[in-house]
Amino acid sequence: MRAEASETLHDQTHRYPIEVNGEALAASACVMIPLRAVAEPLGFTVTWDNGSVLVDNGIIHTKVTIGVDRYVITTSREDLVGMSAPFSLGAAPYVVEGVTYVPLGLIHALLGNQEGTVTLDGNKISIQTKPVELANPFVSCETLEEAERIAGFSLELPGQLPDWIRRTTMRAVDSAMIEVTFEGQDRELMIRKGTGSQDISGDYNVYDSEKVCSVDGCRVVVRGTGGKAAVAVWTRDGYTYAVSAEPGVEPEMMTALAAAVR
Repeated sequence: MRAEASETLHDQTHRYPIEVNGEALAASACVMIPLRAVAEPLGFTVTWDNGSVLVDNGIIHTKVTIGVDRYVITTSREDLVGMSAPFSLGAAPYVVEGVTYVPLGLIHALLGNQEGTVTLDGNKISIQTKPVELANPFVSCETLEEAERIAGFSLELPGQLPDWIRRTTMRAVDSAMIEVTFEGQDRELMIRKGTGSQDISGDYNVYDSEKVCSVDGCRVVVRGTGGKAAVAVWTRDGYTYAVSAEPGVEPEMMTALAAAVR
């Protein structure tokens, strides 16, 4: 049995076709790498966070969950798009003797999925950094109905919203996410709904408090600082939700929003 690979990695997921006695199999091979050993020389910090691992270089971020084959890349750079669409790499991260292993494709994604960044040189893998450019998965929408058509599901917003709202923008990712942002003077409230179960808040700030509460039978995680709630995340009926507030709001208001968003 042999796995074949060309000089350039097979595709963006870095999976390789397998042949047995010259016959192609439906199965394929996925290269797994030690995350910290590879990411840190590329300028990323790798931090363990209660079952997840945060990978961050100050501009590009991702949080991988052990045992979950679902990944999202986000950026804090203003001239780049804020968040990639969720994607699969064909294998979930796992831990062996304290070492976290991830698909090689995650490094390719963190480097912008650019051709030539990750290649095979003989029997070794070569990684060359290049400027990162994230493709924009979001489509701007004029109405919530348009966003729902693109995402393929509905979003129910709170019936009562703050009176400081002056502007509302909506975006959607095909078959994956709806994002609605309410803006006012020096204030912003963002609501996201997506498929799956991972945290889609895109918020990698460190807060001094994290509380778990039950809202209509859902486990809602609320994070904040100074007694204010900045972000809440939860799942319900096969969808994942996030509400972010800048600046933070009273925890009671955040849980009320969690109860109202469907």
